[in-house]
Amino acid sequence: MVKEFKVYYGNVPASQEQLNAIDEIVVEQEIGRAWQAKITIPICIAEDGSWDGENNPEYAEFSRVRVEARVGDGDFVPLIDGRIVDQDPGMSAEPGASTLTLTVQDDTTLLHREAGSEGFPPGQSDSDIARSLFADAALGGTIEVDETGAATDPNAVVQRHGTPMQLLRSLMRRHPDFYAYVLPGSAPGTSNCYFKKLPETVDPMLPALVLTGPDRNMSGFHVQRVSNSAAQYEGAWLSMDDKNVSTGSSRSSEAAPSEGEAATVAGSSEIRTRRLPPGIGDHVDPSEAAESTARRSSYTVRAEGAVIPQCFSGILSPYRMIRARVSNSRYSSQYVIFKVTHTLGISEYTQSFSVRGNAVTPEASVSAFSPAAAVAAGAAAVSFNIQVDIF
Repeated sequence: MVKEFKVYYGNVPASQEQLNAIDEIVVEQEIGRAWQAKITIPICIAEDGSWDGENNPEYAEFSRVRVEARVGDGDFVPLIDGRIVDQDPGMSAEPGASTLTLTVQDDTTLLHREAGSEGFPPGQSDSDIARSLFADAALGGTIEVDETGAATDPNAVVQRHGTPMQLLRSLMRRHPDFYAYVLPGSAPGTSNCYFKKLPETVDPMLPALVLTGPDRNMSGFHVQRVSNSAAQYEGAWLSMDDKNVSTGSSRSSEAAPSEGEAATVAGSSEIRTRRLPPGIGDHVDPSEAAESTARRSSYTVRAEGAVIPQCFSGILSPYRMIRARVSNSRYSSQYVIFKVTHTLGISEYTQSFSVRGNAVTPEASVSAFSPAAAVAAGAAAVSFNIQVDIF
């Protein structure tokens, strides 16, 4: 299965000479964090004492870099598009031991660059505020925002005192099942902006992760049950207009998954009870806030693993849902991808992942994905005579 990669410096594709100069690219993508890439470039000293790349404008601080990858006949998928925020020249007197490492972070850093103050009209919904912040950032891509509904108090005013990203994080605290993030845009130098909930359906463009059998494409699937993260949330809000008190309560098990059974179904006596944070009642109904917070705590199944490069035909990325088949285990279910590490080397492209789920499936009958079937069919299905092209 052929792997190909593109690197853009600015908006210009890297030349073959520039691609050959790269030793390794590691891209880390994670929900809730700025995406980051580290590009390692071997360097050496010239006869006049200068070092390769030291004054190269493509490697200059805050220069833009974009990395794309393609597997097989699929389209190129952007892994990161952002600016160089750190240079790490490692100079050594030992031959072949000197490297220049460039650190690239996505355009989340642009949303967190400039602090300021601004006010928003009374009663404006949090989704409208998020849309306004993204529009002002002008990152060149599309804007997708899920609606949060109108503010509970039509006279409530939102003020920004800080960066746009700090205000977006405040909106996420009021809506715990929402995430504010950017993804690489369709063109180099652009980013798309999102204020959305996690997906509830499997992405049809991603092949399933399979642990055993003839379709095996991942080397391991290490599951961890974090049952203690499940919780019940309660809250109340006093209206200063009519002195009415609104209350809300919800348990993680009440957040029904779109498929299968809830991962943790313990009663209220078994799980933690927590109060909603203060100061959100002017903008969100307590029932809605409790429900969204409980839903976030319902992701009690976590797993880590890595795909087999020769067998997996997709490119993973966070904020997408994928199906995992783990023999006839109850952990054969659907998961949200939370973290992916792409390692692009001279001879291999690997993807490791971390996923979270809020559902398990009933025990299935023994199928083609059982360990016994894997032993019988796997040896005949895997071929090691595969050409892998990098750059």
